[in-house]
Amino acid sequence: MHVQVARNPTPCARRTFRIPVPLGLRLLPLVLSGAVVAAPAAASPPDPVARGQVIVERDCAGCHAVGRTGDSPNPQAPRFRQLHERYDVEALSEALTEGLTVGHGPMPEWSFGPADNAAILAYLKSLEAPTKGKAKPAASRIP
Repeated sequence: MHVQVARNPTPCARRTFRIPVPLGLRLLPLVLSGAVVAAPAAASPPDPVARGQVIVERDCAGCHAVGRTGDSPNPQAPRFRQLHERYDVEALSEALTEGLTVGHGPMPEWSFGPADNAAILAYLKSLEAPTKGKAKPAASRIP
């Protein structure tokens, strides 16, 4: 006895095969992409001095010496460890918040939010060497 099997007029190449995947696995890429986006915010140090160091290394080190040693890559850019000798560091707060524009070469205009401003000031103060009997300079305007 010969049985003839009816053929499906639609070839296999046109069929869509679905493999059942649990909802949790389908959402995994979405969840992981959210973790990657949230990672930079979580990486910010809670200590204001450390946070300020991260900010100035990211935004300022291309031109300024931002650490305790070394020369500025741009000779016209002051070393951060010496800023307190020229300016009252607290007086820099307004300039950091409202926008910092100076006349030493191709410095971009910067404006920092209150939290970043406080962190930068904390870092700049941490660079001040202890000075015996030396008075703080009068508040100077940034050139």
